[in-house]
Amino acid sequence: MKLWLLDADIIIDFLSHDLLDKLVKHHEIHAATSVIDEVRYFKRGGEKYSIAFREKYIQTGLIKECSATADDASILLGKLPRVFPFTLHPGEIESLAILIRETNLVFCTCDAASIRTLPFLDLTERGISAEKLLQQSGLSKPGLHDRHTEEYFGSNIATGREQKIYQTKS
Repeated sequence: MKLWLLDADIIIDFLSHDLLDKLVKHHEIHAATSVIDEVRYFKRGGEKYSIAFREKYIQTGLIKECSATADDASILLGKLPRVFPFTLHPGEIESLAILIRETNLVFCTCDAASIRTLPFLDLTERGISAEKLLQQSGLSKPGLHDRHTEEYFGSNIATGREQKIYQTKS
């Protein structure tokens, strides 16, 4: 699977649970430049670890780096209503803009605002929860957070759909 890790949180969570190295063996993984630059450390077992993420994963080719253009961001923002109910950070904006452009990517995130944005972009079917991704990859890891579950992902998709309907009626 061509997998898009949408934000730094999901990458850090996979590092914290010792899953990222396993996922790169199963998938062709991509991430946005701004997201890559945010990954500097992770916590495991109560300890904080620094990571030279770019050197370890990008420069070695384990994860492919993509960047959005101003035109990509403009297309993304043009698909969202003027009064948008969710807050997207620069890394999420870049990632979602690339996701629109690169139609062969399946994305994974645990960020509620990003998940809720998907119905507005008609990209819901290309998303996958961390839980489902791990199941499909033959990996299991006890102790994942609620934000990694299929239930959390589905609940946020439903919220995004409701907001899209509300925005359409306004």
